[in-house]
Amino acid sequence: MITAHGGALGTGRNSLRYFEEMARHPEIEAVEVDIRRLGGRLWLGHVIVPVFGSKRIPFEYVLEFCKTYSKRVNCDVKARGMVRDVVAAAKKADAVKNIYFTGSVSPEEVKYLDGADAYLNNSFYPFSLNAENAARIAEYVASFKAEELKGLNVNYKFADAGVRKAVREAGLGLSVYTVDDEAALKEIVAERNDNVTTNKPDMAYKFLSGL
Repeated sequence: MITAHGGALGTGRNSLRYFEEMARHPEIEAVEVDIRRLGGRLWLGHVIVPVFGSKRIPFEYVLEFCKTYSKRVNCDVKARGMVRDVVAAAKKADAVKNIYFTGSVSPEEVKYLDGADAYLNNSFYPFSLNAENAARIAEYVASFKAEELKGLNVNYKFADAGVRKAVREAGLGLSVYTVDDEAALKEIVAERNDNVTTNKPDMAYKFLSGL
């Protein structure tokens, strides 16, 4: 799967322009949003939820967008304790299968995934991410006995080809972000990982079509 990073193709992160552009690209399988909580609701916001109401996009908008355009959404939750609310919103919209988590998912929140996939950041597991620890990390993830835990979400700058290979060989799925360097993107697309997130989905699909 190729995910268009929030603001991909020069559209602006968590913006209506981004969604308008993604709607014009049926080949793009997934979009990415940053989710925060404010006033008891879920909104898009990278550092903060926009101050002006006219700039705010509710998470419900994203769910309807993904259902309409048959896309998934990478839910980058920006704080722990949000999984239950995100899944509840997805259930209400009948869109649980449209979402998958990255971001600040904690071990305590696994029980709330309830059918929503998750790729785990390094804050989830108590080991350093390296080739030697890949098997230990896989055992730790497996100990939760949750089919929703699909694997790891890693920054490509801190997970070279050797680390990525070790993670795959340990039986974990792999979501790699945010890959914009042309050489790295070509290499990572060729690995056929579960997902690659990029600001250049057009380039990623070009590489994919050449495999």
